[in-house]
Order: sequence, then structure tokens, then C-alpha cells
Amino acid sequence: MTIFWTILLLFLVLIFWFMGVLGLPGNWLTAIATAIYAYFVPVGHHATIWWITVAAVGLLAIAGEAIETLASAHGVRKRGGSRRSAVLSFLGGIVGAFLGAILGTAIVPLVGSIIGALIFASGGALLGAFIGEQWKGRNVNESLQVGQAAFWARLAGTFAKMILGCVMIGIILVAIFLQLFETSDATGQPAGPSKVPQQGAEPLS
Repeated sequence: MTIFWTILLLFLVLIFWFMGVLGLPGNWLTAIATAIYAYFVPVGHHATIWWITVAAVGLLAIAGEAIETLASAHGVRKRGGSRRSAVLSFLGGIVGAFLGAILGTAIVPLVGSIIGALIFASGGALLGAFIGEQWKGRNVNESLQVGQAAFWARLAGTFAKMILGCVMIGIILVAIFLQLFETSDATGQPAGPSKVPQQGAEPLS
């Protein structure tokens, strides 16, 4: 039964990683799923996860979500954009990621959806920031500069979140396999030929 939960956890964290590309809190879901797994598969079972691993995954989740959330807003504010533009940039990135994933899947499944989500998320951030600045009354050139800053900041933030998500998955995999090997070594019998005493045969003189 433990193997079933292990496979389910690994399947879910891959789904959650892809959700992170779409701008959703995939890293948070990965941390929550890891904590639930650690609770229901206690120490001593095969493929258990220690709570120190859960803590490490949780810290990386916080870092990833913070970077992605603040990146676009920081890019907008750095160029002198308004708070309204920062909010619209964030929302535009989420909408763009969903549209890009759908269009990318129609062209090249999986790989196309990831690339499409990245490009359209950044484009959505640009458009949101541009609309926010136009709404504020700034000219087109200034609005485009703020939008371009939001584009590159969103792209960098999403890349950073994806990398941290990969690190989280790597930590989970290493923790599970190390525990599997340790449990196997503790319960397994040493390899090698067994010595069975022979009776009734006497050496020839």
C-alpha cells in the first residue's frame, strides 16, 4: 500500500509543477502533499519522508511563490509604474499562462504547453501593465516601457519558480529512495553462498 501512496505523490508533484508554470500555487500544493504523505506514512515504513524534508520543501515553496508574485510587480514599480499596473500585470500573467498552455497543447503537447504558458504569461503581464498605465493617463511610450519591464520580470520570476519546483521534486525523490535503500539494507540478507554442513561423507585418506 505504501508503494501506491508513493507513486501517487510523485504523480501529483509533477502535476503541481506544471500548475506552477500556469501561475497557480503549484509549489504550495507540492509542499502540502509532501506533508500529508509524511503524516500518513510514518517513520519505519518503506519510502517514508522525514519532517526535515517537509520543512525544506516548504521553505522552497515559500521562496518560489514569493519570487514569482513579486517579480512582475517589482518590474513595474522599478519603471515607475503604478500599483494598479502591478496588479493588472499579475492578473494578466495568470490569464496569459492559461491561454498559452491551451494553445501550446494544441500544437505540441506538454512541451508546447510549457513554452506557450511561459511566453503568454509574460505577454499577459506586459499587456496588464500597459493597460494599467494607459488607464492612469500616461503616454503610449511610457506605458510600453513599463510593460516591457513587467514582461522580463515575469519571465525571470516564472523561470526561478520552475527551477525551485524542480529542486523540490529532486529533494522528494532523493529522500524517498534513500529511505528505500536504508530499509532494504536493514531487512535484507547479505548476499553470498550459504554453507550447508554435509553429513555422512568422510574425506578420503
